[in-house]
Amino acid sequence: MSYNIFGARHRTALGDVVRAIAPDIIVVNETPKSVVVWRWQCDRIAESWGMRRAAGGRDAGSNMICVSSRVEVLATSACRLAQPRFKPRRGTVTAPCAVEGRELGVVGVHLSLLGLSRPTEAAAALAAAGPLRGPLVLCGDLNERPDGPSWELFRGARLADHAHPDAFTSQAATPNKRIDALLVRGARVSSHAVPDLSPELLAAARDHLPVVARIEIDADSACG
Repeated sequence: MSYNIFGARHRTALGDVVRAIAPDIIVVNETPKSVVVWRWQCDRIAESWGMRRAAGGRDAGSNMICVSSRVEVLATSACRLAQPRFKPRRGTVTAPCAVEGRELGVVGVHLSLLGLSRPTEAAAALAAAGPLRGPLVLCGDLNERPDGPSWELFRGARLADHAHPDAFTSQAATPNKRIDALLVRGARVSSHAVPDLSPELLAAARDHLPVVARIEIDADSACG
């Protein structure tokens, strides 16, 4: 699952959405970023969803990966990306994971509002994914539509977009564009959609819609 949570400012509705979906792995953009208590805040958010924070938060440019009890986290990495002065934090978060002994790599990124910056940041996300084994899932708010250059870079890295062209993710109340991605390489995707939940609940939780995919990992992706 991929979700821009806007600092979890609408925490009750946001929790209702995530718990209704009950993902094994969620990649989050726009986590709380307070210098002193960001780790505590991110951990509390994950716990309220019945999950645990695997990696990320302020140290990853406000991107975070949370996992359910079914998921083993094998390692983690967080990286800040340089930004012009006074621009929002950006970064990447990665975690090689295993589910029932089958490995996959997970990458989270939130690309800039500045069009000239996005391809460089997309390339940084691909570089972060480089060491990961097995199938790869790359998620995030890309801040551009699927015909943009960052999406093209990801497609060039064989990351497939399984969404319906009209599966718009922004704005939640009246969605009319698709700027959030859940891209997959090396695994079967049996479903990929914006979740079928109450439009009122989704709009109350955030101004983006979440993206959810069911991914099937072959046995030959087993650890070791």
